[in-house]
Amino acid sequence: MLANSRSRGSAGWNGNHRVTIALIVLEALGWLVESFFPGLLFHLTRVELILFATIMPGGLLGLIFAGFFIWIIGSQLEMVARPWQYLLVFFGSGIVGATVMTIMGGVGGALAAFGLAGAYVYAMSRYNYGAAVRWALFLLLINVLLSGFQPAILLGMAGAFGTGLGLAWTTGVGER
Repeated sequence: MLANSRSRGSAGWNGNHRVTIALIVLEALGWLVESFFPGLLFHLTRVELILFATIMPGGLLGLIFAGFFIWIIGSQLEMVARPWQYLLVFFGSGIVGATVMTIMGGVGGALAAFGLAGAYVYAMSRYNYGAAVRWALFLLLINVLLSGFQPAILLGMAGAFGTGLGLAWTTGVGER
């Protein structure tokens, strides 16, 4: 993991994970809205819905998976990324993934977590290229299985992953 690749003194903001916890709380709030106030979503424009989809996990099981995934990947990424880089990757990749999925006719959310995975693979490649390739292949397998082999969802996940990877590369995640 990335935490083991960095010295203890550079483990981020005193070792805490404020941004990661805030993102998990946002996912939980998104789940509350979509579960208990679904009528609110009908009043959103397509653009607003795509923005909101960044934090909509698509159900309780989606919230559990997204929260776990964000905690495992995001807490590691938070140690090597500046807060603005981390948030840019999360929301940028979530928006791109939701847009791709919407264009393909799919519905769903929590794709920002796959953007974090893309950024994580990039950051890991700076320390151990072979491990990064193995992680990327493992995440590809997870994407295929979690998509239920639905092309719209799979393309949304791939779009989010690629965007996260690209944003990590262009902003220099892990170059502290």
